[in-house]
Amino acid sequence: MGRLFVEFVDDAVLAKYACCHCGCDIASEASLLWEGYMAQCTPALLFRCAVNLSPCSPKREETLSTGRYILVDVRCHVCCIRIGWRYLHAEREEQKYKENAVLLQQGLLERVNSMQALRRPALPRHFTAAHGQQAAPPSPPGPPSPPPQRQPLG
Repeated sequence: MGRLFVEFVDDAVLAKYACCHCGCDIASEASLLWEGYMAQCTPALLFRCAVNLSPCSPKREETLSTGRYILVDVRCHVCCIRIGWRYLHAEREEQKYKENAVLLQQGLLERVNSMQALRRPALPRHFTAAHGQQAAPPSPPGPPSPPPQRQPLG
């Protein structure tokens, strides 16, 4: 199995959204198009662009309250949790702005301020990404050893 390619959202933005399960970056607040959507009876956010998402279902045609769409479910690229869907095609002209946008369930996202992101490391130092598991944390340094004592001559 190859290495996992993970993209990061620009830290210069005010805030970003991350997966609440694994902490992986998903979208910046600057790409947020609309709040207040409902996705399967849960609040959702519509983003113009997002990263670290993979399709997890075949394309399907669905009729929603605002018209007919072709959708594909998307999941977090790291932890594989289904997190929302991507609009591939909108039938009505006034809904075309949704094409290629993603609707993500708000309960599965964590809003992270840019200052929080700077204080929080992405992975613990003892995380071995090659194996995807945690290794034993490095042992703390012991107390300093005392200086050697001089032996009297004679």
